[in-house]
Amino acid sequence: MRPLSAGPAIGGAGWRQRRARTQLELHPVAVDPAIGGEGWRRDRVRAVRELRPLRTDPAIGGDGWRSDRGRTRIAFAPLIGLVLALLVLGGSTARADGAGVIAVTAGDRAAASAAMTDAMTGRSRRIVGDAVGEARAAVAAGALPVESLARFKRVRELVDEGWRAYLRVAVEVAAQRLTTARTEAEALLALPGGSEVYADAALRLGIVLAHLGRKQEATTVFALAVALDPDRPVTKAEFDPDVVEAIEAVRVATPASGKLRVTSRPAGALVRIDGKELGRAPVELEVPRGQHVIIGRLPQHQAAVQGVALGESPAQLDLELDPDREVARLASGASYGVGLDEAAQQELVDATLRYADLDEVILVAETTRRGGPTLLAQRCAGLPARCSAVVEIGFAEGGLAAAARAAWDAVRTGELRYRPSVLGAHAGRSGPKRCEVCRSPWLWGGVGVALVAGTVITVIAASGSKPPPIVGVDPSQFLPR
Repeated sequence: MRPLSAGPAIGGAGWRQRRARTQLELHPVAVDPAIGGEGWRRDRVRAVRELRPLRTDPAIGGDGWRSDRGRTRIAFAPLIGLVLALLVLGGSTARADGAGVIAVTAGDRAAASAAMTDAMTGRSRRIVGDAVGEARAAVAAGALPVESLARFKRVRELVDEGWRAYLRVAVEVAAQRLTTARTEAEALLALPGGSEVYADAALRLGIVLAHLGRKQEATTVFALAVALDPDRPVTKAEFDPDVVEAIEAVRVATPASGKLRVTSRPAGALVRIDGKELGRAPVELEVPRGQHVIIGRLPQHQAAVQGVALGESPAQLDLELDPDREVARLASGASYGVGLDEAAQQELVDATLRYADLDEVILVAETTRRGGPTLLAQRCAGLPARCSAVVEIGFAEGGLAAAARAAWDAVRTGELRYRPSVLGAHAGRSGPKRCEVCRSPWLWGGVGVALVAGTVITVIAASGSKPPPIVGVDPSQFLPR
């Protein structure tokens, strides 16, 4: 006896009895209680084949399967776990254990950054002198924010729940979980490893659909899974032989094609269909009929992902790409800093904390106050970032290092309740601006006339019927000298 699907083409749950020359014995095998359910072990003479859970990285989530046959051991951990592990280790390593510096100054930015970095030495395990540069480099290397990795984990958990339900013959529950997993995986398709995650969810959903008798729909889903992840091994060690045969049939099939036109707003987005790059929008394509996922990419814009079911009639698809303000802010290079409004400062600090993977950043600006050099500092943490009050430390020539130490001591324990402001218009000024309006002779002439009129009215009120005295006031005395 061994597992059997409801249909002859696709394997799944159920049972079928087969007469054989060798004796078969089925008995429960204990599995990890975190996964639940029972497995089955088959003993054939001396050959023992056992499927049992194989733990993967708990930070990623999910369980794989390991097969032991005699003395030969083959590991079948899902490719998804490997992909996500590479993302975590190579792209956006979870190491938020330090602080960075964002320095803006009308003078030597590097000197201000170095002074604050030295002041923080020994007070944090990891210090980044140019936090914005670190974040830009991480984005260029394909780093993912922690929120994206959390979505990967969520999809993996849904896939695991659905597959366990299928193995327990709770097919309707399995279909629901796997459908939800595939839907949520759409948001990951534009990210590194997202295609593999989506393909795995689609593959398992196809198996469940076939078990429910929805063979044509299952074949369409299989085709999309194979297109997105063509190198994904589908073996009898992991799936029923009927599943392997169905996937192989999809690989060698040549479906009819249809016409698809893809445009984008803004125009010129790089278009990928089922993981294959096919040019920049607008573009007209001949693609196989069936389900497809289209991705549009444009620098400093969020990727657009959309699914389409292509039939006999030509299809038109318009991709709308929203600006990625945080990435655009990071990409602004040396122009970031002085003169940013409140919203722009918030975007820059949030993007730096997110992509540079820091606990906190120190905003530093060297400016002039009351005729002398002054260092402004503010400590920010959290998402969205909240900051301490701004600290102003005046210093004499050559005292930048001492001012940085004093500023760090002042902000390191300050309450974080304000929005970033050090990078605003007041930073980097060479000195207080002179009042241009105050230099106008017309203004001071008007002030003089007003004073004369006020004096006359006061004299009249005090003297009653007495003739008003003549008070002469020279308006020129109010003009600036």
